[in-house]
Formats: sequence, C-alpha cells, structure tokens
Amino acid sequence: MKGRLGWLDVGKGIGMVLVIFAHDHIPQMLKTFIYTFHMPLFFFLSGFLFSPTKYHRFSKLFTSKCKSLIIPYFSFSIIVYFWFLFRYKIGDIEYSSSLFKPLIGTFIGNRNTDWTVHIGALWFLTCLFITELLFYFLRTKLKTNLLVAIALMIISLIGYMYSMLLGKPLPWNIDAAFMAVLFFGAGYFYKESIQKLTHLINMKVLLIFCFLNITTGYLNYLLSGERVDMYESQYGNYALFVIAAFSGIIAFLIAVQKIETNAVFQYVGKNSLIYLALHQSIVFSVLNMVFKKTLENESFLNKIWIGSFYTMVSILIIAPIAYFIKNYFPYILGRSKI
Repeated sequence: MKGRLGWLDVGKGIGMVLVIFAHDHIPQMLKTFIYTFHMPLFFFLSGFLFSPTKYHRFSKLFTSKCKSLIIPYFSFSIIVYFWFLFRYKIGDIEYSSSLFKPLIGTFIGNRNTDWTVHIGALWFLTCLFITELLFYFLRTKLKTNLLVAIALMIISLIGYMYSMLLGKPLPWNIDAAFMAVLFFGAGYFYKESIQKLTHLINMKVLLIFCFLNITTGYLNYLLSGERVDMYESQYGNYALFVIAAFSGIIAFLIAVQKIETNAVFQYVGKNSLIYLALHQSIVFSVLNMVFKKTLENESFLNKIWIGSFYTMVSILIIAPIAYFIKNYFPYILGRSKI
C-alpha cells in the first residue's frame, strides 16, 4: 500500500491517549476495559505497517529494527535511569537494591522486576523487536497464509501456557512476544484484505463488537479475578482474552475510520514512541509530586478527573519535547539528522 493512511496516525494517537489514561489512577472498571485491547492494538497496528518484502535478508531486517527500536530503547532507558537516580536522591522513591542494578537490567530487559524498575512502558520496544523478528521468520519460512496463521495460534498458546505455569518474564520480553505475535500477524493480514472489509465499517458492526468486547472482557475478569495485563503476564482465560482483544481492536478500527482528520491525535500518533517513553516514567512522576494530596481522594469522579488531567498535561508537555528530539536529536530515535 502506497502512502500513509490518515486514519492510521489518528488511530495510533487515540491508542496512545488510551495508554496514557490507563496508566493513571483511573477507576478499576475503566482500566479493566481499556486493558482488554490497548496493548494488542499496538501490536496489531505495528503488524499492519510491517512489510517483509523490504528486507531481502534477515540481517537487513535485524539492522533496521535495531535502529528503529533498540537504539530508542537504550536511549530513553538511560534518560529515565538518570531521572530514577534523581528521584531516589530527593527521597521521592524507595529502592533497596543496588542503584547499578537497573542500569544493568536495561540490557537484560526483564520487565516488572527490580532490574527494570525505571523503564516503565519501554518494555514494549524490546517485545516488539522480538515479535517482528519472529513474524519475519514465520512469513518467510512458511509457504501459505494458513500455515502462518496456524503457527501464530500455536506460538501464542505456548506463550500463554508459559505465563500460566511459570509467569517469570524472560529477557527482552520473549514470553510476551510469543503472545503479541498473534496480534502482530493479524494486523499484517488485515492490511492484505482491508479493501474487502470496507463494507463492515458501519455503526451496527461497531456496536456488535463493542458488546462482544465488554461481555467477554468482563467475563474473563470475573473468572480470573484480575484484569488482563501483558506487562504482568495476566491473561485469564485464553479464549476470552483473544476474543475480547480482537473484538476491541475491530471496534476501535471501525470507530477510528469514522473519525475525521484530527491534528492533535495525528501528532501524538506520529510521535507515539516519544509519548510512550516519557509519559509514565517522567511526566507522571512530576505530577504525582505536585498533586499527592489530590490523589488521596479515591472517589470515582476524582479518579476520572485526575486521569483526564494527567493525560492532557502529558500530551501538552511532551509535544514540544517530541519536536525538539525529532529536529535536533533524532539520533535518540535511531535516525539521521536531516
């Protein structure tokens, strides 16, 4: 597909706004709903953008993804590590292990541990890196789409069983990548058939998939007793997780393609990597220092207000930072200066 689809940047922008909103102190009900599909959505959109024909050799893919994903991962990890040291120095956080542990942990990449306490949402970058390498291998080695689809299901089941039996994050989030590759592959195949599915973009289908997402997501929450969370290796029931994720993704895609061009969402979408890296680890921590007393109010409306406020402030603060990085320090993003 030539050119960049306008709805894609808007979709990434809205998706990132949901990520920022869900990372704050919002009511559990809303957080549970958003988590049913928001991370699978980003793997899906990444798969939509993926084009294996650009890479004639595995080495070319590896080099390209190191530039676009791993360089930003290490660049932002070092930035947030020094911010972590600053917060520790002023007594804003408690940390009992060696202060060098997170620095070493940046290279190990085990999410949700003392090794990566500073990284926050950056785990997504290494997970996406492994996911893209894995899908490239499947796409180039298996001859038909059916075989690829079967392989994706088997690998995601392996990832699910690992999370259920062991649940210990693997280096560079390989375990999460085994689950993520299912959504990544679905996004890739969606790109091939998007023209055939245009007749499904209507309000009736949107409402059907919204209902399916809410019912399966809530049922999964009731049965497992916890919300799904790829970061925490929490999936609940495999079938309910997959159905809720895909129905949420489909409903989201239909809604986004009904939305007219929006400059704010497009800007956030085009700079989603920078927003991902900075909103939770830096902006939220600053806001938490300022609004500690406000956060003590656990009322539903207060949580909604705080979540919305944090989200809007994050969008505004990171906007000029994104412009500055892209124009003056693109090396952080693995790009050359024009």
